[in-house]
Amino acid sequence: MATDNSLAKATGPISKTGIVLWSSTPPEIYFTRKETRQLALLSLAFAFVFLYPILCDSAVTGPGLGAWILRPQLSHFTGIPSDGADRDMFTQLRWVPYYTLAHFHQLPFWNPYKCGGMPMLGNPESAVVTPFLLLYLVFGLIPGMLLEIYLHVAIMFAGCYLFGRELGLVPRAALVLAAMFPSSSWLSLHIAVGHLNFLSIAYIPWILALLLISCRLRRWHLAILGGLLCGLTLTEGNYGFAFAAMLVAIVAVWYAMVGLSIRPVLVASVIGIFAIAFSLPKLVPTAELLKINPRDWGISYLTWHGILISLFSRDQDLGHPLVASFFFSEYACYLSPPFVLLSLIGTFGYMRKSFPWVLGAIFFFFLYRGDIGPDSPTMLLRQLPLGGNIGLCGRWVIPLFFCLSVLAALGAEVLCERPREWGRRLAGILLVLGVADSWVVCAPNYRYLFQPAMPRPEAFVTFRQYWSAFPVPLTSIAMAGMGSTNCGGVGYTVPRGAVLGYNEQGYRGDYYLLDAGNVTETLWTPNRLSYEVSANEPTSLVINQTMYPGWHLAHGDGLVYPENGLIAVRVPSGRQNIELVYTPHHIIAASVIALFAVTMLIVVWWMEMRSIRKTHSELKTS
Repeated sequence: MATDNSLAKATGPISKTGIVLWSSTPPEIYFTRKETRQLALLSLAFAFVFLYPILCDSAVTGPGLGAWILRPQLSHFTGIPSDGADRDMFTQLRWVPYYTLAHFHQLPFWNPYKCGGMPMLGNPESAVVTPFLLLYLVFGLIPGMLLEIYLHVAIMFAGCYLFGRELGLVPRAALVLAAMFPSSSWLSLHIAVGHLNFLSIAYIPWILALLLISCRLRRWHLAILGGLLCGLTLTEGNYGFAFAAMLVAIVAVWYAMVGLSIRPVLVASVIGIFAIAFSLPKLVPTAELLKINPRDWGISYLTWHGILISLFSRDQDLGHPLVASFFFSEYACYLSPPFVLLSLIGTFGYMRKSFPWVLGAIFFFFLYRGDIGPDSPTMLLRQLPLGGNIGLCGRWVIPLFFCLSVLAALGAEVLCERPREWGRRLAGILLVLGVADSWVVCAPNYRYLFQPAMPRPEAFVTFRQYWSAFPVPLTSIAMAGMGSTNCGGVGYTVPRGAVLGYNEQGYRGDYYLLDAGNVTETLWTPNRLSYEVSANEPTSLVINQTMYPGWHLAHGDGLVYPENGLIAVRVPSGRQNIELVYTPHHIIAASVIALFAVTMLIVVWWMEMRSIRKTHSELKTS
């Protein structure tokens, strides 16, 4: 909220409430309770309006509006997106942590329900280290998922508005950024196919805003808080972390150059260091998984024709024909004409302020084009550690679109700074038209999240592996108490080795001895397995799950080793209890560092707040 009582006096008319309508000089910025309440309500309302189609019938396909909008399906609150696509994969990535915590009362380290067993915490697309996991524990799987989506969209809207205000924009211009970025098809299409790992992008505008606030107020706890949010972009997904790091670098370098100050670079460094510290509980097992089982998509690129269709076609429906080597949803990001006009106005009307965002847009555009040559940016990124895991090039359209959204907000600022009323009215009209157009073109895709579920296999009381001719539905197989051995091409995977389903030839059981003897399972949980073994001679206990670093013997005599890719324990003769436990490598050290980072945040915040109170107290007494 900028007022005439600010330290930096503003020129121009002032409303009766003290709000500066326009100003040629940037006033001091702070938020009143009223503006904060209005922002919270507007963020929640925006998220509700754009996400409303998620409750509608997906049977009516095709672009545009239809009769489906009048028939909300309340059954979606209890349905399972288990239709055999990525929706099912990400639903399983939510169900496993939820069920492991709620039913087994264990931390979700291991996922026995996929690929014959693979890390849960180390899966780059999982969301375990996140406060939103509490929503699943409180409300259940599907209500928790819907709340997670809804709140992330609201957080994205509010963060964009806050960042716009920190850029010195008037509220109307900041609303352009807040409404444009989450309203495009990049978000609705990814949610439509179940890509919940993209929700963590909601924190990016907050991170950038905290960078600027920390520099302006000279408060380091705000930079550490930005590191916490940056860490969440990794612990809740994967791509958001790379996008955030690049955008923070662009903003920090530009403000350091313009202000001839090293502080923005120092603040960005603090954000980066604490982002790594906060994310270590997931970063360490994820790095191990990608090192052991790298995921290389190969060549990925877009033609100019594909770019034009992806950005400007009004047919942004999920069923749109392919424009590149993969589904349309991976490349599409609708640019509404009113927002395009505002972006052009911002580019040429605010040359100095728009410069870093123009450079950012150009940089991300070349990444968006993909592997167009041996020296293309994407090819160079593959030379970085874990860079070979860079996915489809179309996903770089998201930070590109963010830069364009900032340019559009700057365009609205240019119009709002005109002394005459027509400039502010034109900015408002373009904002309304852009939002309405984006809703009509992009929001209908949300209804595709809930598709008719595939048949659920017969449930079993005891866990067993299961072979399905089709790699999915992973969620239904898991809820039936079984692990899917056929999950090739479904997200991040590990080789199943010799893991066999009970319905495959050669299946010997989900645990057995290689030689004569008896073995009885006394406990089965995702992270902990117990067996009573009786053998007349040394033998090996084999568990029908994938062997992976982190499985170790917690009780009993023996040696854990891989038996044809399976978990095995070489045991001596005699009768004993064998207990196997899975714990990710270095997870204790990673958690200690993350807790230390939390402690640092609290301590620095307390010290800086104490300093502020002391300064105010001295001013009052003087």
